[in-house]
Amino acid sequence: MKTAFATVIYKQAKPYLQDLLNSVDNQTDKDFDLLIFNDNYTPDELASLDLSNAKLIDLRPLGVSIVGTRIEMLKKCKSLGYDLVIIGDADDTFAPNRVEQVKKTAELDKDSVFFYNKLITDSGNEMFKTLPKKLTKISNLAQYNFVGMSTSAIKVQALSDDFIESLYEGETAVWDWYLYSRILLEIGPGALVDDTSTIYRIYDNNEVGTKRDLNQEYNVKLIHYTNLAKRYDYFKGLLDELKKLDVAKLHHSDKHQGYWWNDIQLEIDNDNN
Repeated sequence: MKTAFATVIYKQAKPYLQDLLNSVDNQTDKDFDLLIFNDNYTPDELASLDLSNAKLIDLRPLGVSIVGTRIEMLKKCKSLGYDLVIIGDADDTFAPNRVEQVKKTAELDKDSVFFYNKLITDSGNEMFKTLPKKLTKISNLAQYNFVGMSTSAIKVQALSDDFIESLYEGETAVWDWYLYSRILLEIGPGALVDDTSTIYRIYDNNEVGTKRDLNQEYNVKLIHYTNLAKRYDYFKGLLDELKKLDVAKLHHSDKHQGYWWNDIQLEIDNDNN
């Protein structure tokens, strides 16, 4: 299985770049290519970085958005013939066995299209209390998100060129939630990778989803459901239910599992989801 570890680098995360490179270099399974996609480093700034162990793809001349860099990453990985793309954010680090465990799971699980692993803070706390072993129904992902770019991997050859291009429709701050919802609905299921993790760095610009802010959750879900309602009746139903809520009367749920956007929980009748 031809495998890439792919990340997008940007100047704002430069203080963490060496930690990322060290984490990738320390993987127990070495049989993969490190692909680094440049967002906003200038040529001179790139030349000052030690990226000798990576394949560098410079996206800066394209002038694409943050979401656009991730879409271009998927396009390039597919065109280069990779079967499996393991994704990591430039300000995170990873358990040494992440590549090994993801590859083993992907090779054994012929049905799943994407994979996800645990997310642990840099202080050692697990972000999510439980994670489903298999993700087959959109209702299990629609209420909250636990599949992020930095905890996921994709069998990228399963994505058609048209599908990848259409992902620009979901260009929002929660594009990863949109991406995996679309893959689940149109292409195939996801699966948990046991016994490995992504280490999430908590700092001012990287705390989206960690705070239980009901107004923020409502606004995020309003955007997310509106995007997906353009394609799927199930999300039209969720959007209708969300709009009926009185935001001032919302409260934190006692069923919260640590998932991002897990306090506002809606119910609609749909046996197929």
